[in-house]
Amino acid sequence: MDYEICLEPSGIRFAAGAEQSIVAAALAQGIPLQHGCGNGSCGDCKGTILEGEGEQGPFMPLLLTPAERAAGMAILCKLRPRSPMRIRASVQEAGQWTAAVTALTPLAWNVLELRLQPERPYPYRAGQYARLAVPGAAGEWRSYSMATPPQADGTLVFHIRELPGGRFSQWLFHAAHLGDTLQLAGAQGEFFLRQDNERPLLCIAAGTGLAPIEAILQESMALGWERPIHLFYGARRRPDFYHLPVLEDWARRHPHLRVTPTLSDAEDRDWAGARRLLPNVTASGHWRDHEVYLCGSPGMIEAAIDLLLSHQVQHERIHFDAFAPNG
Repeated sequence: MDYEICLEPSGIRFAAGAEQSIVAAALAQGIPLQHGCGNGSCGDCKGTILEGEGEQGPFMPLLLTPAERAAGMAILCKLRPRSPMRIRASVQEAGQWTAAVTALTPLAWNVLELRLQPERPYPYRAGQYARLAVPGAAGEWRSYSMATPPQADGTLVFHIRELPGGRFSQWLFHAAHLGDTLQLAGAQGEFFLRQDNERPLLCIAAGTGLAPIEAILQESMALGWERPIHLFYGARRRPDFYHLPVLEDWARRHPHLRVTPTLSDAEDRDWAGARRLLPNVTASGHWRDHEVYLCGSPGMIEAAIDLLLSHQVQHERIHFDAFAPNG
């Protein structure tokens, strides 16, 4: 059975099947309903049910606060209609950018730095992500976080991990050339540096989750912040780390920044540093008075949120970006 969905304030109407999510139904009909991961990990498709009934599927903890739930908010990529519905939701701007590939630099055995030069200024906040069109695959997009704050020359920097079978990453690692062009949609995400308080920062990054964390750290440095910042950076194996010398240099030049790399590979007996990401976070301090930024896999983030709540960190001080395969 199909139900009519009306989006406010745009007034856009479309039909959604009982087994379709609101986001999937909109996209299938060419309606650019704002969304990110599509799997309930990022919260960018958050909307408010004004009328009607829907069935809410599972999503990442803390995407909706108790107050938002009480106000009728929902995660639309996991919401299926059970009646005609009227929903307050954002429709993405139609604007797109064309950007040229200006650099392809290996950072680790499976991580590449991609630099793009858009043909016109691309506005974003440090920590946000861009949606990039997959070359040769009409209608397919992938989300990647910018690894720097906005640059004076407009360059966009991304850290992209190769995924087996990943259409974009396979193109990037094996077919991309300098001068190739890509299409970008507007920047998205609520993961960015909060400047409305003076709390110390706790940052936790795993894998290429380091990219938006680096952008946030660089922005804090540009602002001249000297409040304590502790970054925990986790990897499975030593070859998976990248930018450790960069982080160590930042820590030398900014004494308020502490960097703790952690390794989860129990077989690497020569590693003299910290082991296991979240247990080291637990052992290193009480984080009740910190503003927290998390970026990595959904599993890591869920475990970290549980840990932080046990440390009495208020949920509104926990900001996260879950890196989940999309598309």
